[in-house]
Amino acid sequence: MWLSWYRESLAPDNHDALRLKEARLPKITGSSPQLHKRRYLVDWVATICERCDITSETLHLAITCLDHFMDKYSIEDTQLHLIALCCLLIAAKFEECDVKIPRIQTLNYFVQNAFLTNEFRQMELLLLEFFCWNLVLPTSAHYIEYYKMAALSLDDNLNGEKVTVHMEAKIMKYIAKYCKYFLDISLQDFAFSQLPPSLVAAAAIASSRHSLGLIPSWTPQLREVTGFNVSQVQPVALALISVYYHYRARDAESENVEAPSDMMSKIQTSSDGPEQSVLA
Repeated sequence: MWLSWYRESLAPDNHDALRLKEARLPKITGSSPQLHKRRYLVDWVATICERCDITSETLHLAITCLDHFMDKYSIEDTQLHLIALCCLLIAAKFEECDVKIPRIQTLNYFVQNAFLTNEFRQMELLLLEFFCWNLVLPTSAHYIEYYKMAALSLDDNLNGEKVTVHMEAKIMKYIAKYCKYFLDISLQDFAFSQLPPSLVAAAAIASSRHSLGLIPSWTPQLREVTGFNVSQVQPVALALISVYYHYRARDAESENVEAPSDMMSKIQTSSDGPEQSVLA
């Protein structure tokens, strides 16, 4: 239901409604005794989503459900995988078209058929009752497409050169690639789950612009669309960038993620400017 809200004529109103819903969500405290296992579960669920061709919106909603549930309960280790799979299942039922919703048998395969179908059903019901059958839980993935519509302007400069019309498509391609990567980073680090998801999405835009060398990293258009000023976005963007550089070498080897300097050579034929802008 989320996939095209940002294209509607009432998109600004829809955005405000999401922000209001976001503000009413209970805060995640990080009190789960199993918090140290969260990153493993996130990577595991992300792998399942990739193998089952499940969207980023579903992945982010599944992890949001998992964070909220783990935050309120002390869960037995033997149940962690079942809860993670059921969070993914109910998120898929909310976000995906029918043919993309994974079957219980498919999900059970990823735990070597360790659980009975009835155990999946019971856990799914427990989770739905925990959320009062309301899965309208905004995540950063739900905001990012709307924010990307203001992510590039012909008033921007790319490493000292004015952005031109013929450069737009290539730059937007890399902005989209970087946004996805920064949102994936935000899932892995628990600290980002304690922030408003709209702010994390805005920071992913700023981080992407910074990494590509777009100046300024935050624009009046983005301020108007997101409602965040640079002083709010900057600390989160810098945190995302810091984590990005920590993992870039590993991911470049395993996933062939291009470094910013590699991307620049494909966008511009030449550039004498600095590799990156100052986030301001």
